[in-house]
Amino acid sequence: MHLAPLIFDLAIILAVAGVMSIIFQKLRQPVVLGYILAGAIVGPYTPPFVLVKDIPTIQILAELGVIFLMFTLGLEFSFRKLMSVGVTAGVAAGLEVIFFLFVGYGVGQWLGWSSMDSLFLGAMLSISSTTIIIKALEELKLKSHRFATLIFGILIVEDLFAILLLVGLTTIASSGDFSVVALASASLNLIVIVGSWFITGYFIIPKLMTYIAQKGNNEMLTLVSIGLCLSLVVVGAHFGYSAALGSFIMGSILSETKIIHRIENLMAPLRDLFGAIFFVSIGMLIDPKVMWQYKETILLLCGVTIVGKIFITSFGALVSGQNFKNSLQIGFGLAQIGEFSFIIAGLGVALKATSSKLYPIAVGVSLVTTFTTPYLIKYSGPLADKIDHHLPWWLKNLITQYVAWCEHKKGGNPKYKEIFGLFMRWFANGLVVTFIFNFSFKNIAPYMTVWREHLTWIAAFVLSSPFIWGMVFTSKRNYLLIRKEKSFLKAAIVLSFPMLTFLWIGILSAEHFPAKYMLPVTAVFLILIYFSLFKRLESYYKWLETTFLATFEKKTEVEENHKLSNLAPWDSHLVNVEIHPNAHAVNQSLLQTNLRQRFGINVVAIQRGMQTIVAPKPNEVILPNDTLIVLGTDEQIDSARPELEIPENISSMFPENTSYTLRHLKVTPDSVITGLSIRQSGIREKYHAMVVGIEKSRKRIINPDTDLVILADDVLWIVGEQGMLEKLFSELG
Repeated sequence: MHLAPLIFDLAIILAVAGVMSIIFQKLRQPVVLGYILAGAIVGPYTPPFVLVKDIPTIQILAELGVIFLMFTLGLEFSFRKLMSVGVTAGVAAGLEVIFFLFVGYGVGQWLGWSSMDSLFLGAMLSISSTTIIIKALEELKLKSHRFATLIFGILIVEDLFAILLLVGLTTIASSGDFSVVALASASLNLIVIVGSWFITGYFIIPKLMTYIAQKGNNEMLTLVSIGLCLSLVVVGAHFGYSAALGSFIMGSILSETKIIHRIENLMAPLRDLFGAIFFVSIGMLIDPKVMWQYKETILLLCGVTIVGKIFITSFGALVSGQNFKNSLQIGFGLAQIGEFSFIIAGLGVALKATSSKLYPIAVGVSLVTTFTTPYLIKYSGPLADKIDHHLPWWLKNLITQYVAWCEHKKGGNPKYKEIFGLFMRWFANGLVVTFIFNFSFKNIAPYMTVWREHLTWIAAFVLSSPFIWGMVFTSKRNYLLIRKEKSFLKAAIVLSFPMLTFLWIGILSAEHFPAKYMLPVTAVFLILIYFSLFKRLESYYKWLETTFLATFEKKTEVEENHKLSNLAPWDSHLVNVEIHPNAHAVNQSLLQTNLRQRFGINVVAIQRGMQTIVAPKPNEVILPNDTLIVLGTDEQIDSARPELEIPENISSMFPENTSYTLRHLKVTPDSVITGLSIRQSGIREKYHAMVVGIEKSRKRIINPDTDLVILADDVLWIVGEQGMLEKLFSELG
């Protein structure tokens, strides 16, 4: 029988990966390293013969691994979490990319490389591997820690920087010059396209998934979730963005649904399977001969990467207002490079801008730093505590005061926060308008036969008119308050929205029409539409905005509770803890568990299926599979986990699974149970078995009443554990 090579390859890969995972788990080492070693064993460079034949297909499956890893990260790390760590993520990622562009270029020049090789080296070293870091944090059970949340935010911002780097490097390699215009255009496109994904997704998908959860089953929910994920991956690829970005954004959108926990449970097996294949495929890139040839360069770059990233990302996190321990843990967690470095190195080779040695060097540095990453993360906490203990008191005091000042500034001035909120609302509407105009000219215009540009522009204007209304009247209430308040700044900002909107529409239109015609036409259309359709557009826009914001209502309650809570120190954060059915806290009330007094954590809310219990009362009982949203520091939450999650001594608390069987016993006249009822026989109590049937004079009774009397020649059908039934038959038979 003919067997497809892929099936043979998967059998080999999963078998070797399974064996290596068992070995590394026994050795208490990160399993991801076992997967990479498994890849080296089955890879094409390992003698005496090649085990895996269909390598291109394996690479496709590995790409699915990246997609599902990023998708599940998005499910756990929503866009709002990204915004909550936005300052730290932006500062740390920005400093890291800029720092390594210069350092990498300098190291390349010191090694005697060409300018183009040096530039690509700097870009290659500037981006850390999201997938490898996610897996390491997951294995070490640190994903819920504060520093891990910050790392995820930095990684997502890094991926956005990587997209801009690819655009910039392509321009430089093709023309030899750096184009500010091309980079600015790519940045604007990225903001518009990604922003439109989020806005459209938040408006449609949570309601769709809630409907499917109510009407369908897990199979339907799985198919729709995967379909949405891959659809955005395809859309992202169409715009030239990575699969990782599209899958993360879809996961982030789905994280706002009320059934997020169901989706996470359904996606976990896919993530584990394809994730293992991805890490095995990384190991398959190991070519010992090439790595040995460039060993000095690889080791040098590994040192530069590890030391440089620990320094610059720790510094960036500290500058953004994180405490010393979190900052150092962030630095240690990001000290490596990964899949984006392969893409950057491969781009240089494909464009014939760099030498062929760059790609194997990128692979070598990535593999070495992948092996060091789990250990750097694991020991970063204790090392940070030691360093903090030996810091001079004046420096510790200075850092503490600076962090407290940054935390205070995050609250912001209410007046400026309101102005910022108005600008963000105006900008979000502008993104939607821009997307509609671009979509119309790319997808509607080709079908127009006459007056193509004019009719397309009118169609785009009409379709986006509710959002244009939202831009002009970003805050209608503020127009009414201008006369009452004497704030010149606020009045100027509020009155500027119509003019800014007019310029925005004019810029969108100028690409297709001369500005001298379009600005007057835009002004005329704005006046005509808003004088004739003001009320209708207002009601339609309010419905759109209310529907959109409804997505966030439930979680906003939890976040407000978090903001108001002063029961824990300022470096605490919210963490979701899923209650294991066999945990000690199950079926106990919050008062009985005494979590606040014993561990210092505060239960802010309980997620139970599609129900959220905000600010639960002390007599609220914890049920199996509940998710507690708790507030506390990493140390406090870790100390409480044994009470809430599966106990480590679970195997000693419950008997092992045993073999149950069904057997029949013919009752003899001299049996000790003859003449007794089934209850009086003690079969259930003494032998932990159950009489499920009885034959009396050829009459069969299923599930007999326990008061039924057992007579001689009756045949009892008994279910029980094999060993106990043997004992029963020896004593009663």
